Amino acid sequence: MVDRPTHRPPLTGIVTGLVGAALAFTLSLALLVPVADAATTPVPTPLPTPSCQPWQRPTTVPAGVTLTPRVFPPGPTTGVLATGNARVGATARPRSTTPPRRIVCRTVPPTPFIAPPVDTATVVGGPALAASGVIVDLGRGATPPPEVYDVSYVIADLDSGEILAAKSPHAWLRPASTLKTLTALTLLPRLDPRRKVTATADAQAAAGTRVGIIAGNPYPVGDLVDAMLMFSANDAVYALADAAGGYDRTVALMNAKAKAIGAFDTVTVDPSGLDEGNQRSSAYDLALIGRAAMKLPTFRQTVVKRTAMFPGGTDPAHKVWPAFQIYNINPLLTHYPGAIGVKPGRTDRAQHTFIGAATRGGRRLIVTQMGSVTGAWQPTAALLDWGFAHVGTVRPVGRLVKPGTAVPPSPATSPSPVPAPLTSTPPVVPSSGTSEPAPLAVAVDAAKPPGETASVGASGTVVAIVMGTAWLGVLVGLVLLARRLTSRRGRRRQTSAGF
Repeated sequence: MVDRPTHRPPLTGIVTGLVGAALAFTLSLALLVPVADAATTPVPTPLPTPSCQPWQRPTTVPAGVTLTPRVFPPGPTTGVLATGNARVGATARPRSTTPPRRIVCRTVPPTPFIAPPVDTATVVGGPALAASGVIVDLGRGATPPPEVYDVSYVIADLDSGEILAAKSPHAWLRPASTLKTLTALTLLPRLDPRRKVTATADAQAAAGTRVGIIAGNPYPVGDLVDAMLMFSANDAVYALADAAGGYDRTVALMNAKAKAIGAFDTVTVDPSGLDEGNQRSSAYDLALIGRAAMKLPTFRQTVVKRTAMFPGGTDPAHKVWPAFQIYNINPLLTHYPGAIGVKPGRTDRAQHTFIGAATRGGRRLIVTQMGSVTGAWQPTAALLDWGFAHVGTVRPVGRLVKPGTAVPPSPATSPSPVPAPLTSTPPVVPSSGTSEPAPLAVAVDAAKPPGETASVGASGTVVAIVMGTAWLGVLVGLVLLARRLTSRRGRRRQTSAGF
């Protein structure tokens, strides 16, 4: 009789072990690499964020790349935003390491003031001008206006007042120094250009651009007007305001003048155009103001001057300063044939604003622009070129009203849809992934690669538990298999010994 072992490892245990081994092998192949990645992937060190101004937005760009302002929105395959060792928007080849990055403060277009709803039928200039976006009524063979970065603009015939195209013309925006056009329109008929005004200490200490008047010295009104319109000098503005009865009286006169010509979007707080309070205007109003001012001979003669002499004076230390030359800061006069004015402006919150006028082929056009972050002359030239090419082709979308003929728009009595633009410019899909230009104000370098700190998250912990359980099954299966094999060898030895 052959003795047999009284205990055998069950076959199910062996099967369990083999299944566990297969499961462990499969999980190893599927999860071993992710676990290794989770254990070795560095957690990027946060880039230092600069303290941006309210009119800026933090933006991450590749280190070593210099952002430059774009004049026009790029098309689907055009538009270079960056110069240097990389191009923003270009297709990047895969790299083994994350390229260094940095965060810069990018200037963004201003946001219009919130305006109360009005009855579209009573909108000054015509109902179509109540729409947002590009407004144009194209005729046969006409092309849409060029795409520009302005938040708002108007292209109009300076003589007839017909508006050829517009973009959000009644949006309330800060006017910056284009408001000096209204200052001139208000004060020029009231002041004798030969009258001399003694400058005050307050005028000398004006914020922003100054021509350099010296308190206690007399200056002719005509020279102060030159400095205000050509050089955009704020100290000259305040000296002229003093001559007109003071700061507050000048502000009141300007607000009254705006209403008289139908510029109901305009509120003057500071006659120089600085960002004070709720000071605002619109592209439509600036076109009204510019058109009215261009009817004044003194204004027309001043805004087209390239240079002028400004008188000197004697300072408190008794030093005598001689007369000096000032120049016109309007770039359109230098770059656009036929340019006849009018006035650029810029403040931090308004960004770049502009009133431009030009003549060609017996036609005179006026262009007003608000909310540009580039301040370049090329968009103005492009809008004027389009206007001159389409004066007889496009149908007017509105009109610049004559002074004294308009009334303020009526409040909306019931929610009524704002008319959609007659023709909107196609949406821009820039190659850089953003539609804004990129003038830089502040930059913080973060050229170092991301940090090397490793971290395993919750997903790595779950994977480790699953794999541990699987390998435990493998070990149990192997132990049971070994015991089975050992039992078989013993039984064979006992059978051989019995025969």
